[in-house]
Amino acid sequence: MNELERIQELYRGYLAEAEEVLRTKKVTDGLWGFGKHPADHPCHGKFLEDLEAALGELADLPSAQIREILAYVYRAPLEKRRDPSIHWLLIAAHKLTLPLLDRLDPADARALGERYGADYPRRTRLPAQDQVFAALKG
Repeated sequence: MNELERIQELYRGYLAEAEEVLRTKKVTDGLWGFGKHPADHPCHGKFLEDLEAALGELADLPSAQIREILAYVYRAPLEKRRDPSIHWLLIAAHKLTLPLLDRLDPADARALGERYGADYPRRTRLPAQDQVFAALKG
């Protein structure tokens, strides 16, 4: 299994678990402080920890491979707009990519930045996304 496949598998596992949490929640979960809100499930924190560790192991890869992995990470939230707790967590995960951005060749960073800017317009970006976009633009 190559590095991209490993990251994709991590996402698939997280998404399957997070979607199961949403599917099996009770109508009253999280309302008025009763029950457990699906966004508080431990699978979200575990995913971020696992992703941070996996991304930390990619620093020695060639720029083109890092670019391919980051493109996957950056596009993942776009597929989950209907599930806010998943969507926003996947966006928050973008900040975990910051240490890898200085490993990109300028052309790879520019290409990722163009796509990122198109996918996440300035008016909709969170502060973490602004940091990623600024780093990609150099």
